[in-house]
Amino acid sequence: MSLAVAVPLGVASATVYGASIVAQHRSAQDTSAATGTANATGLGRLARDPRWLLSMGGDFVGFLLQIAALSTGAVVYVQPLVVLMLPVALLVGSLTGGPRPKLAGYLASLSVVGGLGAFLGIIGRPGEPAVPHPRYLIMTVVIELAVGALLFLAVVRSRAVVRGAVYGAVAGAFFGTLGVYVDALSDLASNGGLGAMVTTARGLALDAGILLLGGGGILLTQISFQVGALAATLPASLATDPLTGVLLGALLLHERIPFSLPHVTGYVLCYLAALAGVLRLATLPDSDHRVGSRNAGEHSGRDRP
Repeated sequence: MSLAVAVPLGVASATVYGASIVAQHRSAQDTSAATGTANATGLGRLARDPRWLLSMGGDFVGFLLQIAALSTGAVVYVQPLVVLMLPVALLVGSLTGGPRPKLAGYLASLSVVGGLGAFLGIIGRPGEPAVPHPRYLIMTVVIELAVGALLFLAVVRSRAVVRGAVYGAVAGAFFGTLGVYVDALSDLASNGGLGAMVTTARGLALDAGILLLGGGGILLTQISFQVGALAATLPASLATDPLTGVLLGALLLHERIPFSLPHVTGYVLCYLAALAGVLRLATLPDSDHRVGSRNAGEHSGRDRP
């Protein structure tokens, strides 16, 4: 395990994700305006949009960087770095024609980076992960997919801000768990060889979980972008993603992190600082509640609460 390698790779992954999210959101908003709603037809149109396809290629590069980070560092260290994508998205949005960041944006970015940096300092060096029994891996995926489907159906007719928040929270939980499974699969391959990824029960359970959670997370994210309530979607996603990753990394993979009262208090304060920065970045008045989108207000005004 090399944190000196894992952390830079994790930061690079979040940077690529942040750049890609701007293009994805703009493409989704354009498609939503053309179809008049966020549905399967809109997703089909997105699949034919070169800009969206290019951004998905960026996501793939970001995912490869995340895999590399997780193969050299613990998920409880790497997964929280995902929150850096929002300050990056704000910067990329401004460079590509969106609103320029102001003092509030810089202060919010500082809150994100400061909270994240303090968390990484407090957590220390977690122990090596232990790949759990396949039944626990399968149960985790089934429970998450079932709960996610129920929440999706429960809010499908709700206001845009409610749908955006729920879709984002579920997608974030999926991605956080995905990071845990990638970490476990990497550890399985390093100990049992690459063949263990496709010839063992643990490997097959991890493969299935990665495909299902990754596909579900991408689908929900694109639907939430069409809904247009990015101010609700991104904070919810970036709140549940690292939280799920850290909790499951400790509980499912048994990565050892300090759990004394001072440590837990520090974790909570760092998490709240980073989350406050994320919330502020996603709701800056001059961004019209849409990071990196110049025309989202006219495209999705019908969905505003």
